[in-house]
Amino acid sequence: MKNNSNKKEPKIIDCTLRDGGYYNNWDFDIGLIRKYVHAVQRAGVDYIELGFRTINKSGYFGPLAYTTEDFIEELNINKSIKLGVMINASEFSSSKNLEKDILCLFPFSKETSKISFVRIACKFNEIEIAFKAGKLLKSYGFKICINLMQISSLKEKELNEFGLYGNLYKPDVLFIGDSTGSLIPDDIKKIFNAIRLNWKGEIGIHAHDNMRRALINTIEAYKNGFLWLDTTVQGMGRGPGNTKTEDLVFEIKDINSPNIDFLPLIDIVQKDFYDLKQKYRWGSNPFYFLSGKNQLHPTYVQNMLDDRSYRNEDIYASIKELTKNKSINFKKNKLQDSRIYYGENMDGEWSPINDFLNKEVLLLAPGKSINIHRNAIQKFIKKYSPLVVALNILDNIDDKLINYRIACHPIRIFSDLPKYKLFRQPLITPKKQLQKWSKKSLKFPILDFGIKVQENLFEFKRKSCIIPLPLVMAYSLAMLNSGKAKKIYCAGFDGYEYGDPRQTEVDSIWKAYFKCSNYVEIISLTNTVHKIPKSSIYSFL
Repeated sequence: MKNNSNKKEPKIIDCTLRDGGYYNNWDFDIGLIRKYVHAVQRAGVDYIELGFRTINKSGYFGPLAYTTEDFIEELNINKSIKLGVMINASEFSSSKNLEKDILCLFPFSKETSKISFVRIACKFNEIEIAFKAGKLLKSYGFKICINLMQISSLKEKELNEFGLYGNLYKPDVLFIGDSTGSLIPDDIKKIFNAIRLNWKGEIGIHAHDNMRRALINTIEAYKNGFLWLDTTVQGMGRGPGNTKTEDLVFEIKDINSPNIDFLPLIDIVQKDFYDLKQKYRWGSNPFYFLSGKNQLHPTYVQNMLDDRSYRNEDIYASIKELTKNKSINFKKNKLQDSRIYYGENMDGEWSPINDFLNKEVLLLAPGKSINIHRNAIQKFIKKYSPLVVALNILDNIDDKLINYRIACHPIRIFSDLPKYKLFRQPLITPKKQLQKWSKKSLKFPILDFGIKVQENLFEFKRKSCIIPLPLVMAYSLAMLNSGKAKKIYCAGFDGYEYGDPRQTEVDSIWKAYFKCSNYVEIISLTNTVHKIPKSSIYSFL
């Protein structure tokens, strides 16, 4: 994109360390900070937002959570680059003495401070306190930016009001933050015009890359009059990340300008920040795209991706549930609630005692040992004729040897419907309870067995059960105990690698199971890391 000589030059504000600090508690290596500052300055970045300033003293945070004057002095940064910090308006919403609280964070005026600008982040219900704080800080000589988050959820009237506050309190820049990364280019001009109705000053944009449109939206914003453009190196930032510094400067800066040298930036992109990205795994993916599409706060997805106990189907199910509740603000309890697929007990229409009373059962899970010992497992089935129950869509064993299939994860069931319709066996599942998840037809043989999830509890009822976690393994054990099976053999329950949180989950299920009175005896015929009785399948052949 070539610059129009009649158009004002954009102001690039790089906030890599401030936004990227969500991954490492703002605890960056000093050597990297110096290297980064030099690189983005040489690439034509105009402003650097180094970090936050906060009054929060609980928990451990690195130096860029506070970005004190002493720490900036220690960095020995070239004075030609303009530095700034961000504060959160939410920290001052209940302040009894705003000026005193602000002075705690900014004891120096601009003349003696190492920073030249302050950006104040706020939600719409916090704009008054944000503008008041901005007015105080502007009186100390700082350039003030008011950053309104969650912009895609606001109506035109609210954007008009944001501009009206700007006209009243007169900060230097009004920023919009696309917190959910859901804006499309057509939205940009509408937002600009709505703010511009009452505000004639400069406007900036902070774009998130949920739907891989951060760069497109940033360039579109510049074309429509936004002059302040946010970026981060390698897009480093919470969740899906942001407009990449390297992409934007390559787009709008002239490589042959005597003031431009892209090489230091290329070096840190290819090495230092590449390594950080491999470690922290920010950047868009299908889940962030869906969260942006449905205006969910990206922290929901980030938390689930960081928690390895979440499988793909769990994340997808939670996104669907959170979307119903319009979860634009992150609340941990909402995330926890979204994972409770079966919170209320509901009896099914089928009792497993009709099929499993006093029968020996072989329960098959999809561990690698199923393939390794496939022939031995099939010989065992032919020799002893147990009732064979396969978890989910397991297909390693001859389909003719399987009597039942069992599944309980709502999202996974509907995703796998085409396969279930082809299987010859009936599917054991909480059919009535699945109806809230999809209107897709379940017109194939189903044995409806109800389910409720309650932590650390197994309870076996005639047509339903209570299990500690919504995992098919727990559902299977409960179903077979409700059916009063004689003995449960299992194969393919290999377990997970050491340190995998899913192993802890499954261990907690076994622990709760063995606490039950009169539980059905279980024996694993293939090797397993779970603490359950084992016996080699080859000893039976």
